[in-house]
Amino acid sequence: MFMLFSNDEYKEPIEKIIRVLLDLGLTLNEAKVYVYLAKTGYRKAIEIAESIGIPRTETYQILNRLQSKGLVIATMEHPVRYTAVEFNDLLKTMINVSMERLKEFDRRREEILQTWKSLPEFAKNPCDDRDKFQILEGRDNIYTRISSMVADAGELLIICNEVDALRLYNYSIMDLIAKCSNVKIISNISPNMASVFMDVGLSNVRRIENSFPLVVIKDRKEMVHVIRERNKNETAALWTDSTALIESIVVLFSMLWKDVDGSK
Repeated sequence: MFMLFSNDEYKEPIEKIIRVLLDLGLTLNEAKVYVYLAKTGYRKAIEIAESIGIPRTETYQILNRLQSKGLVIATMEHPVRYTAVEFNDLLKTMINVSMERLKEFDRRREEILQTWKSLPEFAKNPCDDRDKFQILEGRDNIYTRISSMVADAGELLIICNEVDALRLYNYSIMDLIAKCSNVKIISNISPNMASVFMDVGLSNVRRIENSFPLVVIKDRKEMVHVIRERNKNETAALWTDSTALIESIVVLFSMLWKDVDGSK
């Protein structure tokens, strides 16, 4: 087994790199083959298979897929040897591919929507009077939902710590928040970082010492509440439109808002 995959000293960084490659669309074995080649140079297929511990036939399939993605290079000799492109080049390639794929979906959006609308509905069961919830997994999914919520909000109540505030800024959500006519934010952000809220208006922000999980309430009708956060892939949040649950958080928010001096 390849040393990086079996040595405890490298367990944490190799897991992080593998997760990045999985996020970029590679399979687990494709990621392992890439890492192996990127760290060992030119290798024959049989060496790759034996070092990683996968069947030789699968190894050839993986190498062909990685070549087609522009991530692996082969020599013109027999037997063929393979190597990987530089990691920075891989990131550029995969990010560009993802961006182009999204652009293509955006170009075809109307066509796709028309196709969807052409499908009939079959007596859908309504549940308008029921409280609904959804567990969101992963930071990107959570902040995407928050972005869609705040885009057309009339009122926003937000509790966030300093890290959350920076993420709202980095995900360009703060720009959307700034467009809302009625915003109240409670945060433990330090004074030297308060400029993050400049476009929102510092008068709409109350600073507290304690740190609370991120909560975003839109128009008192829907809410996202982070319930677990260890890292990007182990972040979870609850989305709900439960009136009872939302109102209970609104009451707590109002108490905090009144108790905190906005000048702090």
